[in-house]
Amino acid sequence: MSENVNIYFKCKGRMYTLMMKTSGENITLSMLVGRICTKLGLDESKVKLQLRYNAVLLGSTEEIYICDDEDVGVYISSGENNRRYVLYVEVITPPELPQQLSRVEVINKSSAGKNYEDEMRDNAAIVLCECEEQGTEPKEAIVEVDDTQDAEIGSQDESMDIHDDRGDEYVEPPPVVEAGQFKKEWEDGIGLNLFQEFPSRAALQEVVDKGAFANSFGYVIKKSDKERYLLTCAKESCAWRIRASNIQNTSIYSIRKYNKMHTCTRISKSKTRMRKRKGTPELVAALLHDTFPGQMETPVPKVIMELVQTKLGVKISYSTALRGKRQAICDLKGSAEDSYKDINCYLYMLKKVNEGTITYLKLDEEDKFQYLFIALGASIEGFQVMRKVIIVDATHLKNGYGGVLVFASAQDPNRHHYIIAIGVLDGENDASWGWFFEKLLTVVPDTPELVFMSDRNSSLIKGIRNVYFAAHHGYCIWHLSQNVKGHATNVNRDVVAWRFMELSRVYTMAEFEREYRIFKLRYPSAANYLEDTTVKEKWARCCFRGQRYNLDTSNCVESLNSVFLNARKYSLIPMLDAIMSKNSVWFNEHRKEAASGSNENKLVPLVENYLHDLWVEAEKLKVTELNTFQLEYNVRGSEGKEYFVNLLLKTCSCKVFDIQKYPCVHALAGFIAFESDTTRTRSMEIHELVSKYYWAEMWALAYYRTIYLVPDKSQWDIPDEIKALKVLPLPRKKKKGRTKVLRLPSTGERRPKRQRTQNKRRPRQSLQWLLFGNHSI
Repeated sequence: MSENVNIYFKCKGRMYTLMMKTSGENITLSMLVGRICTKLGLDESKVKLQLRYNAVLLGSTEEIYICDDEDVGVYISSGENNRRYVLYVEVITPPELPQQLSRVEVINKSSAGKNYEDEMRDNAAIVLCECEEQGTEPKEAIVEVDDTQDAEIGSQDESMDIHDDRGDEYVEPPPVVEAGQFKKEWEDGIGLNLFQEFPSRAALQEVVDKGAFANSFGYVIKKSDKERYLLTCAKESCAWRIRASNIQNTSIYSIRKYNKMHTCTRISKSKTRMRKRKGTPELVAALLHDTFPGQMETPVPKVIMELVQTKLGVKISYSTALRGKRQAICDLKGSAEDSYKDINCYLYMLKKVNEGTITYLKLDEEDKFQYLFIALGASIEGFQVMRKVIIVDATHLKNGYGGVLVFASAQDPNRHHYIIAIGVLDGENDASWGWFFEKLLTVVPDTPELVFMSDRNSSLIKGIRNVYFAAHHGYCIWHLSQNVKGHATNVNRDVVAWRFMELSRVYTMAEFEREYRIFKLRYPSAANYLEDTTVKEKWARCCFRGQRYNLDTSNCVESLNSVFLNARKYSLIPMLDAIMSKNSVWFNEHRKEAASGSNENKLVPLVENYLHDLWVEAEKLKVTELNTFQLEYNVRGSEGKEYFVNLLLKTCSCKVFDIQKYPCVHALAGFIAFESDTTRTRSMEIHELVSKYYWAEMWALAYYRTIYLVPDKSQWDIPDEIKALKVLPLPRKKKKGRTKVLRLPSTGERRPKRQRTQNKRRPRQSLQWLLFGNHSI
């Protein structure tokens, strides 16, 4: 059952009365504070109230403070005959209260025109206002309302139906207005300065819009032309104004006059006012810049909608929040249209600051962007002293224009990323991949030593075959394992994928043939798929005809796709800047790492640590397993390095030394035996057995050059003939239907089965059990 609770409180020498309805629920501290703030016309978010009372009848001589909900419950239950002790209210950080305390300013609602009995029945918040000194008759509170309405609201607010938040509906009559009352100057909160400059008139308006929304005032554009921009308050009697002038021959506007003080009263944040105020994407973007300065990753649109309503008091739609989120990214990284327009200038500056850089740009018949190829001069020179294995892959762009980002990357001897070339294509098709490899041929020549690793995209395979005739091409065994496990039946498919990868990494032919026979017996459907769609020379390590070292997957480029996941959402030039910046950081880090090693360390840290850990095991094999090697070496009596290395290769049956190009445990044991021979006339160091690509000095040469970033656009020095080149952006791709979450299956990969739904028609069932029971069936 509901119960009315009368509360008397005193604030700044004035007595007030509240009546609260419990409705079976306890009155909390936040409820009490909120009703008191409403009574006094205070903004609850900007003040702090201190509540206390003196329980004289209980014999207490000290004041009791109310700090939580439990204290409120004790206070409500105290007193006699439904009368409670006087509650003393002290405003700790309040705005200035009205000097004439006989009137109360209430935000959003007015009690004028309603009688006391209705308010008692409807459980209203404003009831009585009586004097402290003498017990005079209670007077009805008069609500002070703004003397003029904002230009956006108009006069229709006075006659609209207002719904009280306690359920009663009534028509608000014209308020009682007394001129000149409660008019105090207040600051607009925008924080502009004289002679402050803005890049455009729209930028200035965004700042003023945000301040107007946050501080609840309206403004009118009095003048707006190529030279002046004048803003005044929506209330004609107010002295607030901003005057900005255009700087000649630019789009910049400078503040010339600025009066930040309002001489009018603040408008209330009423529901009608909120409905008329509309947010824009520019306003949302400005709020995101202030809340998340310099961040590309901002909350989802649903969170942005709540943020705008909380901070600016405006409701916006989901689409407005999404457009504002995209606008904020464009403000930080530039628009896509500007990137396409300035791409020729950007490439010119990139080649200017990085000597030897090669770039190609192809347009279609309508001068629209089609293909882009970039190879930095530092990477081109560094690849000459690295292992000749290139991993190629493409990933989709998320900037709204479609296309793919292509990486042609190598792996340095210490297994770090080494980007050789990047490309932006309109898609993965025969024409685009053919164009990319034709341009890559100008950077990386076609030699039998060269090896490409990739997935089994048909257009990519065709592009390599048509351009690089002497190079070898291997398939990524991880992608192939995902295809193989999709064709396995009645087994654990993850186990099938793991078994296949183990099979592909076997070093010797004998072991491979034995394991392959077992694989075909255990997983015949998967083995049939392998034999029907590919050949073992493309994926088996021991059968591969080229030299691919430890590289048998395209994981090197797949990790690059993850590194630049956010950059793929940017427009063209900001994306290229992000890639160049990260590549420059990697070059600097690895150059320092290569130079920090000791002169005694002749090998890269990866191989140096590997041989160090293998040395103890190799010493145990020196006597037991290398008698044949020592006998043949002593008979020949040769001490040449080439003969020694060939002998080790012949003796080491594991083939690790032959494929990885650094000693296995058997070759290391042979080296120890060679060093222990006192009859030899020539000494040999361990790094002479390792491929030159693993030498520390070759590793340092790969990073000896520095990658420089393109300076800011204001520092570009572009010839007129480059500026005259125009590139038009591609048309935006409008996606229909739901956004795809799952990727498209690669070549040979089985599509995931669709789950069976429960609304399918079931076969007709026998109804005999209804007549004779289950025993008859």
